[in-house]
Amino acid sequence: MKKTAIILALIFGISLMHSCEKEEEAVLNLGDAVAPVLTNPEDGESYVLTEEEEDEVLFSFEWTEADYKAEGLPQVRYLIQADKSARNWQVADSIRDIAETRETSHEITVGRLNTILARVGLEPFEEEAVSFRVIAFLTRASDHAWLHSASVGVNITTFEAMPEEVKPIYMLGDGTPAGWDNTAAIEMYHIEEGSFALVERLGDDGDMVKFISILGEWAPQWGAEPGGTATEGQLAYRPTEDDPDPDPINIAELEPGDYRVVADTAALTYHITKATEVLYLLGSATEAGWDNEAALEMTREAPGMFSIVTDLTAGEDMYFKFIEVLGQWAPQYGTDEEGTWEEGNLIYRPTEDVDDPLDIPAPETSGSYLIEVNLSNRTYQLTPE
Repeated sequence: MKKTAIILALIFGISLMHSCEKEEEAVLNLGDAVAPVLTNPEDGESYVLTEEEEDEVLFSFEWTEADYKAEGLPQVRYLIQADKSARNWQVADSIRDIAETRETSHEITVGRLNTILARVGLEPFEEEAVSFRVIAFLTRASDHAWLHSASVGVNITTFEAMPEEVKPIYMLGDGTPAGWDNTAAIEMYHIEEGSFALVERLGDDGDMVKFISILGEWAPQWGAEPGGTATEGQLAYRPTEDDPDPDPINIAELEPGDYRVVADTAALTYHITKATEVLYLLGSATEAGWDNEAALEMTREAPGMFSIVTDLTAGEDMYFKFIEVLGQWAPQYGTDEEGTWEEGNLIYRPTEDVDDPLDIPAPETSGSYLIEVNLSNRTYQLTPE
């Protein structure tokens, strides 16, 4: 089998100096790389999760170090993931991240795993087979150098937990419209357990971003661990004002504009991606039909917020979607199996290499509707006019 060679300069923008007269690009040969091996939990083990033990550590994920067999690389990071064994990692929307770390172990509590497996789709009080894996990577900018461990399958019985009130977190910093005024920090949308998102304009007046959990106070607070970039990294947590301040996330390399910021206070990670500043509506239920060059432009109400009032045609075969670029089918937004004509989640298709999300069904009655889209929490809502 031909070995895969990747030019690191294309991925990281770096090169290695071999003499004072000549620079050569470092070549990473994945044929020589050694993937991590998940050693705990062991394949075939069984666990019964109970609400009485939700605060107790269930076990520690443990794995061997990955080895890229090359010098001068960024520090290796690891991503722990879970999925139903029956899906075999083939349904992207069902795979759930557990944690991202630079260590080779990670403890997990009963309650945290129970919450994650509920998002995977496990039914409470029923034993189901779950797969875990560890992915070693150097950057999220490209998955070409990702090394996957073999899956470990265990049988787990979950419990049905009562939903808890979600405490909000807020974004601030001179790179945000709030500046460093901790009374004016911008509330983020809760998107899933421990994870918050917000589309906001960044980089107009500064280049620093942080998160707090109480307006007017500087702790609890989240900044960036060393090694983080403008687009991704690990969060550093400051629980009290007696603890030292973490460094802010430095976004100096980003051009001013709208960005979607995701802060995961459970996995302690952050991700910042460019957000569209235009959005279009199309589909058989709309006046544009499925002509992606004639899609209807929506009004940008605020960063990540779009609306349009338009006529929609009812019918069993009538649907609609949203696109970001006229004449292209990606990026695109559809919905999931739970989406209705009235409201639902938006499923994002970043490129044409990704499967199409489901179409959004047309209303039951033809007429004029207000369509609103929120790209912070990726939801849509329709209201008859």
